[in-house]
Amino acid sequence: MYSIEIENNAEKFLKKISKQDSEIILKKIYSIRKEPFKYLKRLRGQKLWRLRVLKYRIIVDVFVSRGKIIVLRIGHRKNVYDC
Repeated sequence: MYSIEIENNAEKFLKKISKQDSEIILKKIYSIRKEPFKYLKRLRGQKLWRLRVLKYRIIVDVFVSRGKIIVLRIGHRKNVYDC
């Protein structure tokens, strides 16, 4: 099972959106701990992965050797990829 680490900017975004949406996002993040690659899709030209939840996208980095998933960014699907 993978451990989850959430970066500061992702936590800030979760505080900005509605409580209901943030709870749904967190449930989904913690539900992929057993089989992350079943739910994640690779981003083109990068070593990062994305997870779709509602109208939001979660950008993560997966370290298989350490058994860790790091949540880098969470944002609306329109502008989460602009960084």
